[in-house]
Amino acid sequence: MVKNSEIIAIFNLRDPQSLIYEDYVLKYGQNYQIVDAADGEAYASMILTDDTLYLSAISAITLKKRADTGFMVGAVYTNL
Repeated sequence: MVKNSEIIAIFNLRDPQSLIYEDYVLKYGQNYQIVDAADGEAYASMILTDDTLYLSAISAITLKKRADTGFMVGAVYTNL
């Protein structure tokens, strides 16, 4: 989970015209912690925060909708 307030950008990696992965991650990836949240699936989106790049199998459109609707706002997570 990433807080909405930490998200700088969400990029669509499935768009054939999107070269963000090659242009940004390969060039600047060493400046970020890279988290593969796709769990073995193909990457559909990339979420950029100040210090982390999250690679996700969830589409950028779905992530944006969740952020806009306040998905999981107020959720409490414990590490039991």
